[in-house]
Amino acid sequence: MLSNFKTDNYKKFEVFKDNILPPRSYFIPFDSYDEMKKTDIRTERYSSSKVRVLNGEWRFRYFSRVSEMPNSIETDSFEFDNISVPSMWQFTGYEQPYYLNSRYPFKPNPPHFPVDCPVSVYLKEIDIEKADKTRYLTFLGVSGSLDLFVGGKYVGYSEGSHNTAEFDITDFLTEGKNEIAVVLHKWSNGTYLECQDMFRNNGIFRDVLLTEYESDFIYDIEINTPYSNGSYDLNIDMILNLSGKCFVTASLEYCGDVLQRGKIGADKNTKIGFKNLSVHEWSAEIPNLYDLIITLENENGVIEVIRKRVGFKHIEIKGDTYYFNNRKIKLLGVNHHDTNPKTGYYMTVADMEKDVSIFKEYNINAVRTSHYPPDPIFLDLCDEYGVYVIDEADIECHGIASMPLHSGDCSNNPEWKGHYLDRVLRMYHRDKNHPSIAMWSLGNESHGISNQDYCYEELKKLSDIPIHYEGAIRTKRWAYDVISEMYQHQNTVEKIANGHGAPSKYYGKPYFLCEYAHAMGVGAGDTERYVSDFLRADNLLGGCVWEFADHAVYHEDGDYKYTYGGDHNEEFHDGCFCVDGLFFPDRTPHSGALQIRNCYRPIRAKLIGENKIKFKNINYFESRKVTVKWQALDINGSESGEFELSVEPQKEISKELTITKPYDAIVLRYYENGREIASEQLTKTVTLKKTTVPKSKPKMSKSENNIVFTTDNGEIIYDKGIGQIISYKINGKEIMNRAPLSNYGFNISVFRAPFDNDRNFSGEWTRKILSTENMKLISSKPIKETENAYIIENKYSLSTVKVRNLLKVRITYTIYGDSSIRINVFCPRSKLFLHCPRFGVCVELKREFDNVCYFGLGDRENLIDFKEHAMLGEYKMKVDELREKYIKPQESSMRSDTRCACLTNSDGLGIEFIAVGKPFIFGADHFTSYQCAKAMHQEDLELSKSTVVHIDSYMMGVGSNSCGPAPDGKYIKNRLKNEELEFIIRPVKNME
Repeated sequence: MLSNFKTDNYKKFEVFKDNILPPRSYFIPFDSYDEMKKTDIRTERYSSSKVRVLNGEWRFRYFSRVSEMPNSIETDSFEFDNISVPSMWQFTGYEQPYYLNSRYPFKPNPPHFPVDCPVSVYLKEIDIEKADKTRYLTFLGVSGSLDLFVGGKYVGYSEGSHNTAEFDITDFLTEGKNEIAVVLHKWSNGTYLECQDMFRNNGIFRDVLLTEYESDFIYDIEINTPYSNGSYDLNIDMILNLSGKCFVTASLEYCGDVLQRGKIGADKNTKIGFKNLSVHEWSAEIPNLYDLIITLENENGVIEVIRKRVGFKHIEIKGDTYYFNNRKIKLLGVNHHDTNPKTGYYMTVADMEKDVSIFKEYNINAVRTSHYPPDPIFLDLCDEYGVYVIDEADIECHGIASMPLHSGDCSNNPEWKGHYLDRVLRMYHRDKNHPSIAMWSLGNESHGISNQDYCYEELKKLSDIPIHYEGAIRTKRWAYDVISEMYQHQNTVEKIANGHGAPSKYYGKPYFLCEYAHAMGVGAGDTERYVSDFLRADNLLGGCVWEFADHAVYHEDGDYKYTYGGDHNEEFHDGCFCVDGLFFPDRTPHSGALQIRNCYRPIRAKLIGENKIKFKNINYFESRKVTVKWQALDINGSESGEFELSVEPQKEISKELTITKPYDAIVLRYYENGREIASEQLTKTVTLKKTTVPKSKPKMSKSENNIVFTTDNGEIIYDKGIGQIISYKINGKEIMNRAPLSNYGFNISVFRAPFDNDRNFSGEWTRKILSTENMKLISSKPIKETENAYIIENKYSLSTVKVRNLLKVRITYTIYGDSSIRINVFCPRSKLFLHCPRFGVCVELKREFDNVCYFGLGDRENLIDFKEHAMLGEYKMKVDELREKYIKPQESSMRSDTRCACLTNSDGLGIEFIAVGKPFIFGADHFTSYQCAKAMHQEDLELSKSTVVHIDSYMMGVGSNSCGPAPDGKYIKNRLKNEELEFIIRPVKNME
C-alpha cells in the first residue's frame, strides 16, 4: 500500500487535536453479564469479547529526522523493523535514554521547536470479519504526538502524551485485512507542556485498544453520589449512541447482593438513579466498593453490559479544613511517576499493582500522580486498595522560567488556553468516576496563572472535588481551593500549624505540601516533624514525599547495573537528580522508605509514666487491632513482652507494662496478620557500657622512631614522628592496616562523602577540598606514667590542600596493660566553615575485621534527624551490610546513639570501641569517604584492603536540600568549639 504519512500537524500551533472523540470516562463493555463476571479490573480490558488489545509485535521504522522520512512509503515493500508495543524508543535501542529535570531538550522559544526532529512509523495489520460495527481505536499513552492513518487514509491527530486519545475508525475499515499506521513525532508544540522531571522517552507506552460496538451503545457514564443528612443518592448520567428503541437497566450490588435496580427507556442522554441509600462509605482506610452494573438491551436481548465500581464519598472544605466524609483526614502521601527500569514509562498491571500494594504496606494513604494522569487501571487499584489520589493534568512548562523573554509563557499566554483546557478535560472526563480522587491538579510548575485560572473555572463547572495548583503560590492569586506549596521549611510549617507566626495569606484555606521531604539518597531528614504537625493541626491537610521510586535504566550485562543522566551521551542532562525515590528502581526499600513507613504509622505511642504508655489510633474511619511486641532495654539487658491492642479511630488507650529493670528506651513494634506494619521508640535516658580501669600498665620500650608498648596480650606501636599509633596487635595478630589508603592511626576527620541531599550546600566542602584532610602533629608532651597506664598527649592541626590549620585538636591516649586505650579528642575551636559535615576520628583496620556487632540505633543507616526507622538494640552484620548501596555512592554506614561497637575476624578476634561520656556515631566500610565521594556509581568503587572505621561525636543532619530545606539549625555546626569525643578501644576474642 502506497501511503503518504507526512502531515504538518505536529508543528501547527492551532492543531493540538484533530478528529479525536470527545473525552469520556474509562470503562470496558461486555457482551453479557456472565462474560463480565469472569473478569476483574486487572483482566477486563484483556478479556472482553468487545475489546481487542493490539499489544504485541508491530512493524516499525525510526527516522532520526523528519527530512529523512520519504514523502510516500510503500508499506508492503518498505523495510521495517519489528517492535513490541507498548514500549519506548529509548528502551528498545532506537535512541539513548535522555534525562532532564526542568529543562527542554532544545532551546525554548515557544511555540517553536526543532521541527526536523526524530519521527517513527508504526504499522499494525488487523482482520475485520464484518465491517458492520462501530469501532473505536483508543491510545492510552503515546509520547509525543500522534498522527493516525487507517488503510493509508488520514484519520486524526492528538497531543498530550499521558492522555487518552480515541478515534472513530469505522468509516476507514473494510472487511478483511486493514492496516493501522501511527506516525509519532518526538516533539511538537505540545512538548512545551511536558517538561517534567523524568527521562524524556518516546513511544506507544500504554495499551492500544480496538473496541467494537453494535449500532446502539453507551458512549459515556458519569456517576455522582450526592450526600445529604446521612444518606446518599446515586445519580447516573449516560450518553448513548442509539439507532432504535433500547432500555437501560442499572443494578447496584454489594458483595454479590443486589441492593437497587432500575430500568428506563434509553435516550441519547439518559439519567437513572437511586435515592436515600444507606451505604458503607468509601475511604482509603475502608475502601468499600459497590458494583454498578449497567445493561443496554433492545427487544432482541442484551447489547452490552458495563461494570463500574462505585464508592460513596463526599468532600467539603469548611474554612481552613478539608473534610472527607465529615472527617478531617490527612493525606500522608507520596509522589509517583510511571517508571520501570527495564521499560521506561511502560508499566504492566502487575507493575502498577506492586506499587499500590507497597503504598499500603508502607502506610502511605495518598498518591499524587506526578505529573500526569496514570493508566486508568492504576486508579482502579487505588479505588480497591484504598489510596487517596491527587490526579494531575499532563501540564508542566518548567523550562520556560529560565528564559527571561518567555518567563510565564505558556501559562500567561491566552493563545495556549485551549491546549491547557484540553489536557485538563481529558483528565477529568476519563477519571471522574473514581472514588479515590481526592483532589484535581491543574499540572505542575508552569509558572504563570492565566490559563490555570481559565481551566479552574471550567473544571469547577463540572466537579465539586477540590482543585489545587502549586504554581499559584508564586502569583497574586496565591491558591485555588487549597494552599499548595513545595518544600517549605519545617519551622514555617510549624507556624502555619500553630495558626500564627506565618504571613496571613497562609491561613484561611487548607494547607497542603504537594511535595516535601526530597528522598534523594540518604534521607530525607526531619520528616517526623512535618508529620506530627500534619496530625495535630486541622488546617494542615498533609503532604506527599518526593518521590516514590528512583528513575534509572537497568542494564543486565552493562558496566553499570543502573544508569542515570549523563551516562547515555546526553548533550546536557541533570545527572542523578532522577535517582530520588524512597525505593530503588526494583522497589527494594531505601532506609528512607522505612522511615516514612514509621512516620506514617497508624498507631502512635507516648510514655506518660514510668512504665505507662498511651496509644492513639490516628485513623479517622478504621479501628486498628494490632499485636504490640515491646522491648525495654539498655546496654545491660532487656525485658520484653507482647499484647493485643484494639483502638477506635482517633481514640486513645493506656497500657501499663510490667518492667522490673532500668531501661534507656522502649521499642514498640506493631503487627497485623503477622506482618510488622510500623515501629517506634520511646526514649527515656542513656546508659553507657560500664568498664573497669585496668590495674596493670604495659611495658614501654623506645627506639629512634617508635615507642613500643608490650601488653598482657599484645603490642601497641606508637610513631613519635607523626604522633600516631601505627600498630595494634593482639596475640601476635595485627589489627590495623599497616598500609592504609589515607593516613596512619586515629586521624581527625571532618569530611563525609556528600549525601545527595548535601548537593546544594556542599560547595564549600569542595572549595576547601575537605576530602584532602590531613592531620599533622604540632607538639607532644612528655609521656606521663601512672601506676596503671602511660599517657600520651599531643596537639595536631587539620589542614587541606586549600586551607591550612582548619582546626586544631588535642588528643590524649591512655594506654593500659590489657591493651585497652582510652582516647580523648578535644577541639577548642575551628575556622568558620558552613555546614561542617562531621567531627570524629577515622582508623583503618585490616579488611578481615569484617564482622560487626554494635549496640545503638539500627539496623539501617541513621542520623540525628533521620532515625524514625532505627530502633535501639544490638545488631550483628557484615561491614558491607552497614553501607546502603545507593546508585550514586555516598556516606551511608553511620549508626547513631552507639554505646559500643566490635569488629572481629572469622576467628572472633578483634577490637571493641566503647563510648565514654556520651554515645558516638559509628560507621564502618571497606571504602574511604573520599572513594565514595568520587565514585559516580557503585561499580566505580574499588574494594580496599581496609575496614575503615569512623567514630564521630557529631555529624550534620540529613535535611532535604537536594530540593527541599537544609537540615535544621540544631543539626548543623558551622564552627567546632569545645567539641569533644571520648571512647575506649580494647581487644575482644569473641563477638559473643
